Amino acid sequence: MRGKSVSGSASRVASVAGLLALALAGCSSAPGQSSDPMETVGNLFAFNSPRAPAIPASTGPASTSVICPIVDVRDGGAAHRVYNGNSTASADVRYQYSIGETARECSVENGQLVIRVGVEGKVLLGPAGGPSSFTVPVFIGVRRDEGQQMLASKVYNVAAAIPQGSTNTSFSVVSEPLVVPLTQENAAADYTIYVGFEGQRESRPQQARRRR
Repeated sequence: MRGKSVSGSASRVASVAGLLALALAGCSSAPGQSSDPMETVGNLFAFNSPRAPAIPASTGPASTSVICPIVDVRDGGAAHRVYNGNSTASADVRYQYSIGETARECSVENGQLVIRVGVEGKVLLGPAGGPSSFTVPVFIGVRRDEGQQMLASKVYNVAAAIPQGSTNTSFSVVSEPLVVPLTQENAAADYTIYVGFEGQRESRPQQARRRR
């Protein structure tokens, strides 16, 4: 990734640097053996793949310190149910998406704050669902806290599939660069990163917002 690498606030949220350290530590095990979701998200940032390569890419020391905004799950957005038709009965649930781990990585390019966000989660098969391929609509955005204005956002239709004989699967996505003005080193005082599922108004049940 171009630009200067930066670190997040260790006291409020696990930094991407920590996730990458977990990912690199996992390189000593046999490929494909790790089941740690934190490692999966870290590998997505480092290698654009859920698994680290045999020889990880080298990284240089950070030359600029910027506190990344925290990742906040939208109200009611930690889980989303898809039903058959207009029903909202539990027996008519086809799938339920849920967010597991999140991570973020910040850099400074041309005086701007550039943020990438990773989201990892699960899809569970409901009573009315069946094995199939589908997309999970993941919302990722950056909000300026002053004025509550969403400056950059996108919905990612993430491919997922539940195979025959299984009742669940996982999904993961790393956002495109989200570029916002950099006004101070403590970017967490200016912005909040939001993640969730598009169309979450149909979610049952709603879950409390979680800060990471």
